[in-house]
Amino acid sequence: MKDQSTDHSDYIRRITQVLSGKEPANEEDLLLIKRLSELAEAPDFDVQRGYERLSSEIQHRERARRDRRLRYLAVGAAAAAVVGLIVAILLPTRVAPEWSDGDPMVAMQVRETYFLPDSLFDAHDLQLIRDDGSLFHLRLSDRDTLRLSELAPVLRAGEMVSLVVPETRRGVVQLEDGTVVTLNSVSRLRMPTSFNGADRGVALEEGEALMQVAHDERHPFVVSVRDMSLEVLGTTFNVCLYPEQRPTATLVEGRLRVTGADDSSVVLSPGEEAVYGPSGLVSRQADLATRTAWVEGKFVFSHLPLSSIMTYLGRWYGFETEYADDSLRDNSYTGALSKEYSKDFVFGVLEKTTRLKIINQYEGRRVVVNHR
Repeated sequence: MKDQSTDHSDYIRRITQVLSGKEPANEEDLLLIKRLSELAEAPDFDVQRGYERLSSEIQHRERARRDRRLRYLAVGAAAAAVVGLIVAILLPTRVAPEWSDGDPMVAMQVRETYFLPDSLFDAHDLQLIRDDGSLFHLRLSDRDTLRLSELAPVLRAGEMVSLVVPETRRGVVQLEDGTVVTLNSVSRLRMPTSFNGADRGVALEEGEALMQVAHDERHPFVVSVRDMSLEVLGTTFNVCLYPEQRPTATLVEGRLRVTGADDSSVVLSPGEEAVYGPSGLVSRQADLATRTAWVEGKFVFSHLPLSSIMTYLGRWYGFETEYADDSLRDNSYTGALSKEYSKDFVFGVLEKTTRLKIINQYEGRRVVVNHR
């Protein structure tokens, strides 16, 4: 009998056909190939470890396929690259299972569904951290949603956990009340596994998030951020805490009350944003298309300094920037780019449309910007 857990020929053949142009590529194929390219360029890339991770994921999918209590749609299996590399990560998209409390088999299935085994940890995994310091590396792609209600068999009701999103990734979590939070790269959200009090409270500790809050008049939704507190009943808004700019809350729809560290407060209408700076809390009109472009998978820059542009790009592609001439930092540019583009393609666009020269160093972990 053929060992399905180690026979990857079908997966390898599929991606090989796509790469050679013999079969059309769907969206999932393109995402997988992009991930393969990123892995191969990583300075600490380990082919054997990557292969082991692929094997584990394929076995995981086959076990789940045979289990009628869980259903999966495979996002992809892996293979092949132009240089003969065979490695990838298979990340399943789930249909929400129905859990029965008190069943130890359920807890085991939750762990297999959501958590990677210790031997397959990766620096680009999303992490869920408990208050006692223990953490789980999550088996999630950027298009998957972490549903806290599904983790009830392995987490205590009401306990605080933090979702951490590293460089090159983004994450989506659905809270117990149905609120959906999308997190940008290098972000951290602290939240309870369930809401039990008079209000619903979470804390954005770093990074950027778009929050679509479930409406509940009796239980206000409160977001704690650096220098500000946000209170809503049901609305969609963006919060940005990246260190290169002031804490900013931007309202997309609904109404939002923002309170500053000095107890000043403003109530925002759609299209407005509140910024906390040296003079306190101020409100102003916002460019919603620019503020929320990251959720749509785009970079949109409007008269932005080069230093800010390179910082944004560095968080997504995982690099740091040096400037051969410090005066380059303040040059401002306007434009839009898709996050699906490779780093080298983006650098090529910048070089063709500006008078800049961008040089990769240290296997792409550092870039130097100079005059062309």
